[in-house]
Amino acid sequence: MAELFIRNSSVGLIKGIIFDKDGTLSNSEKCLLELAKTRIEFAARKFRALKINNLRITLLKRLLKSVYGLKKQALSANSSLAIASKENNILSTATIFTLFGFDWFKSLSISEEIFDEVDIFLSTNRSRIKKHRTLISGAFDLLVSLRNKKVSIALMTNDTQEGIEEFIIRNKLEGIFDYFWSAENKPPKPKQEAVMELCKKMNLKPSEFALISDADTDLKMAKTADIPIVIGFTGGWETPPILTETRFLIKNLNELTIHSSY
Repeated sequence: MAELFIRNSSVGLIKGIIFDKDGTLSNSEKCLLELAKTRIEFAARKFRALKINNLRITLLKRLLKSVYGLKKQALSANSSLAIASKENNILSTATIFTLFGFDWFKSLSISEEIFDEVDIFLSTNRSRIKKHRTLISGAFDLLVSLRNKKVSIALMTNDTQEGIEEFIIRNKLEGIFDYFWSAENKPPKPKQEAVMELCKKMNLKPSEFALISDADTDLKMAKTADIPIVIGFTGGWETPPILTETRFLIKNLNELTIHSSY
């Protein structure tokens, strides 16, 4: 086991630690902000093609900005786009479309089409979105320190396996993580069973873990799974997230240190 410290005060012994990715290890706000704007742009284009009048398209944009968490040139860290999976965001978008008189089948179909078209557009127009989501300050040193102290490290995210692999390669993190839990794993986070299954796959008990995330959904998941060290992180966003489910709270990753336990 190793001993985890926050601001030089011990918070307990751990064998493993689970990290969220976006907003915790990765500077993702600008990328997600551009993704939100592009999806809104494509939704407006789709509605124009369906002969929806400009007044209703203006209302559509306003509703989508609200559900995605856009506030001027920033993205809310507590919004669905920042926290939820792509599938959940497709559903929230489709729900907005039902307010314009489309039935659920049509709303869901339009939403899926828009998300697919945006993914293709952004993959072929990389100047529109910075694909290289850099590490948050202090993340690399913390991960290396944990690895050197023989702490098992997991990455648990609502990103896809492909997104995880890109993040790992671009930030030179090969060999750092022992296990990944992506949006494609079942059950998905933030279900309690997801983190319990992850612990089982790593051959450790939940009581031997710490978890760090910028989202209350993750923090509550960890608490209900009886992970004792639940750390909220607020330093990954222009406007810090409001966290209520945390047991410990940090703004900078360098507030965390790890020491061997003898």
